[in-house]
Order: sequence, then C-alpha cells, then structure tokens
Amino acid sequence: LSIPLLIAVLWMYQDKDEQQEVAQMVEIKTNPGMTTSVVLPDNTVVYLNSESSLRYPSRFVAKREVELIGEAYFDVTKDKEGVFVVSTAHQSQIEVYGTSFNVEAYAADGRISTTLVEGSVGFFFKDKRGEAKNDKVETLS
Repeated sequence: LSIPLLIAVLWMYQDKDEQQEVAQMVEIKTNPGMTTSVVLPDNTVVYLNSESSLRYPSRFVAKREVELIGEAYFDVTKDKEGVFVVSTAHQSQIEVYGTSFNVEAYAADGRISTTLVEGSVGFFFKDKRGEAKNDKVETLS
C-alpha cells in the first residue's frame, strides 16, 4: 500500500515543477499619433507615448526591469524588496524607489531626460568617455 502512495506523491510533486510558468518577454509598441497604457505584473501603470516601445517580462522574478525606447510616464508600485529599473537607449538605467516620473529616451535622440513627479530615482549612465556616472534625484516634501 505504501509503494503506490509514494509513487503518487512523487508524481504530484514532479507535475508541479513542470507546471511552473516561464516568464516570457512582452513588447508593447505605439503607432505614430497614438498612446496606450499598460499595467505591469507588479501593478505598475505605464502610459506609453507615440512611437514608443516597452519590453517587460510576463512576471517579475527577483528584479523588476523593463526596457524603454521612446517616452513613457511611470506610476511605480512601491516594493521595498524589489527595485524597479528602466533600461533605456545609450546604455543608461533609471532605478526607481516607488515613484511617479516621466522618461524621454528616443533612440534617435542624443539625450535622455527624466522628469520626477513624486518620490526618488537614481540615474545611471556613461559619459562621453565611457565612464560610469550616477545621480540620485528626489522630490522635496
């Protein structure tokens, strides 16, 4: 009696491992003159501007990281354990600490700008010589 029970339990655990979902990348693009909004798996809301694209995983595992080309407004859900990172063109990243902000990072432009509405962000980039730089910006209360 114990052998069939042991086989059934092992089969159930093996079946659960196979059913775990693998995170797939999702890409949202907007056409010229159009805008859209997206709710990410962590409930962060992103408003994507015209001619922009956003890539993100179907579920966040450890790090909440997205890739942006173009312009978007982010209203990030606070998560003390998981930092939210926006990777942009020109090898720059914006680390977010539960905040609202706008990013303009079109690939054709030679500049990236972020406008902080509330909270704080860290801006990591490489200068013209390829040296890593960073700045932290926060709103005053």
